[in-house]
Amino acid sequence: MGLTLKDVLLKHWKSFAKRHRSQLVGVHYRAVKSVLECRTPALGGRLFGCSSCHTKHFAYHSCNHRSCPQCGAKDQLIWSAKQEARLLPVPYFMVTFTIPSELRSLCKAHPHELYDAMLKVSAQALKDVIETKNQPSSSSSKQAIISGFTSVLHTWGRQLQHHPHVHSIVPALALLGDKIITPDKGKFLVHYRPLADRFRNLLRLYLAEHHPDIFAKLTPDQRRSFNPKVHWNVQLQHVGKGNTALRYLARYVCRSGYTDKRLIGYDKSGKNVLLRWTPSGTKETKITRLSIDTFLKRWLTHVLPRGFARVRHYGYLSSAAKKRRLTIWLSFGKLSEPTVSLPEDEPFCCPHCAAELRYLAALPRMQTNRGPPL
Repeated sequence: MGLTLKDVLLKHWKSFAKRHRSQLVGVHYRAVKSVLECRTPALGGRLFGCSSCHTKHFAYHSCNHRSCPQCGAKDQLIWSAKQEARLLPVPYFMVTFTIPSELRSLCKAHPHELYDAMLKVSAQALKDVIETKNQPSSSSSKQAIISGFTSVLHTWGRQLQHHPHVHSIVPALALLGDKIITPDKGKFLVHYRPLADRFRNLLRLYLAEHHPDIFAKLTPDQRRSFNPKVHWNVQLQHVGKGNTALRYLARYVCRSGYTDKRLIGYDKSGKNVLLRWTPSGTKETKITRLSIDTFLKRWLTHVLPRGFARVRHYGYLSSAAKKRRLTIWLSFGKLSEPTVSLPEDEPFCCPHCAAELRYLAALPRMQTNRGPPL
């Protein structure tokens, strides 16, 4: 078995925390504590016995922290199954909203406020531009156009660097009252340039109105990034029926951008770790060398604020819009929403003889300190 995040933390966390104590906050300590205790006696578990070879097996509980590379696999499959069942029989597009590099330090300093603003503002920009572009010019009394999409916040690049952006999976369909609006074949409901401009302007207004203290501290470079002459990066990509894009997002909905299979091990000096990554648009695997401090800093950068909702559904895809979704499905000849087929649990078998394991007893949690030792 290769090097894992837990191995790195066990060996280096104590010294790292002492050197960078001023940069660490509560969510960082909770994330480290969760990873170190995951699937250990500290969290308790269950005792099983094999019905064939009579060997006893301990199954310790997972921490279920979304930054833990050992957790989230089952939740990922369940989320993906639920979202794929709701896919409409129309083309899908993925819209990616990225903020300029000048604003990334602002996200690091105020993650909850800025990440929340990115999700809210990107959603509002999509709604506004879809409604403006698709409003019938012949209509005397303008009705609201209802769009629907799912947005997911990502904070990382392929080398775990800080790169906050929002992915939105958007079906090419909108509602005007009871009427279904779909674009011409191969076209989307919006254009790139007005969407990028709207995203930039709304984010500036949102910060000025809701977080004036943060807005007042913007550096000259950060203020210049909001200039109308600065083009922001918003990408529109056709993703077919939506399955592929949803599966891509599902990998990071209940987990972070880091998995242990990407960590190869230490280099010859033992002072750096080797991280496997794949450049965008290629299938070529590359390896980057990161110092222990850099690797841990990058992982901790992507620990989200406690209770922060990374995934949000809008418009007719929100949980409160079931009637609107029924209207859409009726237009496609369906009397109800498709049922969800959840993945079945794998049988719990003995690793030695593959026989059935029987539950024997519960194992209580160990009493530990609130945070990892420093």
